Amino acid sequence: MEKMRVSFLGAGAWGSTMGIMLSREGHDVRLWEIDTARVKKLKHKRRLPGILPGARIPSQLHYTSDIEEALAGADLLALAVPCQALRATLRRLPRGYEPPRMVVSLIKGLERRTGFRPSQVWAGFFPRRPATVLSGPSIAIEVLNGHPTALVAAGDDREGVKSVQKVFSINNLRVYRSDDAVGVELGGALKNVIAIACGIAEGLGAGTNTRAALLSRGLAEITRLGERLGANPRTFAGLAGWGDLITTVWNPASRNHRVGLGLARGKKLEAILAEIGMVAEGVETCRIANKLGKMHEVQMPITEATYRVLVRNADPRKEITRLLSRSLKEEVW
Repeated sequence: MEKMRVSFLGAGAWGSTMGIMLSREGHDVRLWEIDTARVKKLKHKRRLPGILPGARIPSQLHYTSDIEEALAGADLLALAVPCQALRATLRRLPRGYEPPRMVVSLIKGLERRTGFRPSQVWAGFFPRRPATVLSGPSIAIEVLNGHPTALVAAGDDREGVKSVQKVFSINNLRVYRSDDAVGVELGGALKNVIAIACGIAEGLGAGTNTRAALLSRGLAEITRLGERLGANPRTFAGLAGWGDLITTVWNPASRNHRVGLGLARGKKLEAILAEIGMVAEGVETCRIANKLGKMHEVQMPITEATYRVLVRNADPRKEITRLLSRSLKEEVW
């Protein structure tokens, strides 16, 4: 493949991981990070302790806090900032900026104020240059360590999706295509809410039966809301739905799972997030999902229970009892 210049907006765990992967393929990769002090540390130490333990940053990978330097001459732009920071980041782009032909969003979440998916936020700034969404079950350190990983690229621009698929299908990564960006983004965002719920259950000592029930009924909630918002329900049975959900729930290092564990053990949310030290997208997504469910009249009992624990400090044990005491019904999706 022809070597490209790739610009990343965001240099957290996932942005850095994908940057390192592309750098290993010989691409010229630049990662923008807003924190100047962190950029200096990354340049000097060439390591990512606390984010990607043991990973070494290749010498050819370039970090910068100068957004114009990061964007200059890019053939591909990757969006990798936290979801709640995307709009503010896009406002930092130089006046008159023209994005490259390939734009890919690696972000999982929903915007707090609007409920927008990341690709919708992007489209508000650049409606003529749609972003392809890349998502799926992907633990960053496993990708870096060479474990086989499958992702899905989705969007309305078929040729753009094919291009992203080709660029990111490297080494141990295999990328599939989809035309359902709505479903792929919602799957990547909403699974974090169910991960918090499963973390709460595990923290209370629940067994495999309980987590399996939360997983399957949680996926039913994701599918119901997703379909109401325009997604193809089949998408949630694939990598961006079921696959990502399983990975997040069963991974002990998952930030959202750790949030649930901490809540079940009586810790305050602020203390849990400080201990994790990175963004747990599921916290904000839970608030938005609860609101969207009510707005669109979609039954989302697990999401609502998780919201009450997160936001209203409800007793987790009482919320599980409340779920079990709901009226009996058929298993419908």
